[in-house]
Amino acid sequence: MQIELYKKLYGSLVNYAAAMGIDEVSLQRYFYPKRDITSKGILIRLCSSLQNSGRMRNSIKFNDKDTTNRMIIKKVLFDFNTKKSASIYHEWTSIYDAMLDMGIIDKGMKKHTATNWEKYCRGLYDGLQFLTVDNGEKIIADLVATSNMTDKELKELHAISKKIHGLGLSLTCDWLKDCGCTWLAKPDVHIIKVVRYMQSDDKLNEEDVIKEMFSWAQAVKKSGTDKNATAYKIDKIIWLLCTGTFYLDDNRIGREAIYRTIDSLR
Repeated sequence: MQIELYKKLYGSLVNYAAAMGIDEVSLQRYFYPKRDITSKGILIRLCSSLQNSGRMRNSIKFNDKDTTNRMIIKKVLFDFNTKKSASIYHEWTSIYDAMLDMGIIDKGMKKHTATNWEKYCRGLYDGLQFLTVDNGEKIIADLVATSNMTDKELKELHAISKKIHGLGLSLTCDWLKDCGCTWLAKPDVHIIKVVRYMQSDDKLNEEDVIKEMFSWAQAVKKSGTDKNATAYKIDKIIWLLCTGTFYLDDNRIGREAIYRTIDSLR
């Protein structure tokens, strides 16, 4: 089923893209991350992934076209200089205060729970500590360099997810795959729902889904169907079909009935 489903999903995506003037060659841009494992590149992607939790992106707006917040974050982090930022900020509150001083307006309701900006700054501080004190940049570079998934890699994913406030396993995968870990898929709501439906198992957890996506990509590659198949690529195919958002081309279509495609192969 994995091979036939891949063919159908990829074919559907190609057809939808073509209808919007995006040919198959141009479509390939979505399937390869920029693979930037420079110190600056890793921190920029952390800034992006940390805001991808729930409604936090509505507050942080790091990736929005309105670049006001992004420019403030850039200034606070000294043009995304990891070492300098880590040497200046000795607690998360100092990052938070710097954000406010630079013009960030925290509209969060502050009673017994932290605001989104406070959570974000805690994550940034933990991330800076991981990247510098815990040798995180080398750990990430090593993970990007591998093409396999073993207990060792899974252990590293869990370790990172627990060290950085607000990241969790899903956003850890989001961060690392955008750094260049093409063997990884992000177990977000779309991917989890599709894999559970495909396997007829609603009890699959995030780690199970990560493993299933890796296994799926390996099966497609070994079958000769697509020698460039990766978990990252299948992740993007599913995400594009589920959301209809071709973000690199500023285009959007209605959502595809991906579950009917799965049913047709049962």
